[in-house]
Amino acid sequence: MRHLTEIIVHCTATRKNWYEGRPIEDVVQELTRWHVEDNSWSDCGYHVVLDRRGNVGYARPMEKSGAHCRGRNKNSIGITILGGRGSEADDEFRENYTEEQDTALRDLIADLKSEHPSITKVSGHNEHSNKACPGFDVEDWLIGE
Repeated sequence: MRHLTEIIVHCTATRKNWYEGRPIEDVVQELTRWHVEDNSWSDCGYHVVLDRRGNVGYARPMEKSGAHCRGRNKNSIGITILGGRGSEADDEFRENYTEEQDTALRDLIADLKSEHPSITKVSGHNEHSNKACPGFDVEDWLIGE
């Protein structure tokens, strides 16, 4: 297993109703298709996907470095949450995401940190790149905005 030190949170920048009601497996498959066919990558760039209902789907195997944050993929896990289209880096979580996503993301982060005690940092893509993604300040969200 890779030496993991960070979780990086992303968004899909999709509309709130994108793939609404579809199984999480369909969502993961479509995101993987985008990355493989449109970007010519070998797999989905993210390790984990959260839909609007809080369902968790697994894309890229954890054993493989991600393709989600240039310069930080080797030791990180990439999580993406559906939604965030038109969001700003300093929006509050609830402006673009659901309560179910909030709960699922917090639970997922806690589980991953428990499984991998070497993870000491949780950040947003916007902390490492000039992007709005994930559309909120992860540190503020973690402490309760």
